[in-house]
Amino acid sequence: MRILRNNQVFWRLFTKTGLLLFVLMVQMSVSDSIWARVNCPPQGPRLSAEQYCKLYAAEAQRQMKLYGIPASITLAQGMHESAYGSSYLAVKANNHFGIKAYHGWNGPVVKCDDDTHNEPFCKFSSVAAGYEYHSKFLRNNTRYSPLFKLDIRDYEAWAKGLRSCGYATNPRYADQLISIIERYNLDAYDVIGKNGKGTNAVSHHKLYSTAKRRGLKYVRAEKNDDLSIIAREFKVTRRQLRNWNDLPRKYQLKEGDVIYLQAKRNRAGKAHRTHEVKAGESLQSISQRYGVTVKSLMKRNKLESGSVKAGQVLKLR
Repeated sequence: MRILRNNQVFWRLFTKTGLLLFVLMVQMSVSDSIWARVNCPPQGPRLSAEQYCKLYAAEAQRQMKLYGIPASITLAQGMHESAYGSSYLAVKANNHFGIKAYHGWNGPVVKCDDDTHNEPFCKFSSVAAGYEYHSKFLRNNTRYSPLFKLDIRDYEAWAKGLRSCGYATNPRYADQLISIIERYNLDAYDVIGKNGKGTNAVSHHKLYSTAKRRGLKYVRAEKNDDLSIIAREFKVTRRQLRNWNDLPRKYQLKEGDVIYLQAKRNRAGKAHRTHEVKAGESLQSISQRYGVTVKSLMKRNKLESGSVKAGQVLKLR
């Protein structure tokens, strides 16, 4: 009886152990992440966005000039796909875009796990060579031809276009790129100067603050200026500047425009109780003049739309 009981215990343990091993094998066979951790672990330090741009923004702008791809898109893709320069492919293969060694690639490769185990990826002689190949891959592939009908300054349309053209399977890919671009003001690098070269996204605007504008800090737009450049200089986001200044998303700055660096007030100072609308003025321009939000002007004057006409007297407080 004791032998029989021991045999039963043994077989129960054997069966449970076998089932556990089977489950583990199934998990390993279907989990790319398990393989990736073993075969393709990060190889370098994760760069900050500022460090990444310092190293590669000029190359992204060169590619923009040559192939018409927004520098902001190239930088955002490079940051995202390479884990800010730290990935196995970025360090071992100068491959910042996860480009696989298909489509007639005859150069060296490194093997890494992605959709399947041990897939070949392009190995480039330099990061610049990888950027160049990425640009040509998009430009010369008919799948991505719809992208080049888009405005080069419309990074949102480009991000969504990449996703719809099948660059990535992640349904949130476009949102991820847009988030990176807006978080770090990468669209500042999409600005082309008068010399035909990309800007370095650094400027030196004079900072103003006057009693007329309730002590709010602001700058004046320079010739060929852009919200992205101002945002980058003062370490705020382009979206914040649009909101603070009641600007539509695609507004193009004009030389001399007042751009506030903080939220406007709900009413003007005591010295400015009313304003008579002059020809050519808009509710937005009046709101900028006195540092008062468009929303508060509409509410205070019971306006149903943002349109005003010459001679109309608006309450400012």
